Amino acid sequence: MQTGTRKQWWQQLGGMSQGMLFLQGHIAHSDSPLPEPAPRHHVHDAAGQARHREAVQRLGARRLRAMTSLSLFR
Repeated sequence: MQTGTRKQWWQQLGGMSQGMLFLQGHIAHSDSPLPEPAPRHHVHDAAGQARHREAVQRLGARRLRAMTSLSLFR
């Protein structure tokens, strides 16, 4: 067996091995129990709502500054 052929063979073997490891981690087996869905509802406290309002105001001001600065260069 030549050196180039041997190298290709090992590369192919490594690729197949990586593919099998990928599939092994991503295939759901039918006999495994289904994971329970995580609760998606969460409640914001008053401080969190205030932080959100301030962040929205900052974002709006930043967008306005960006639009104004871009319009000056037209």
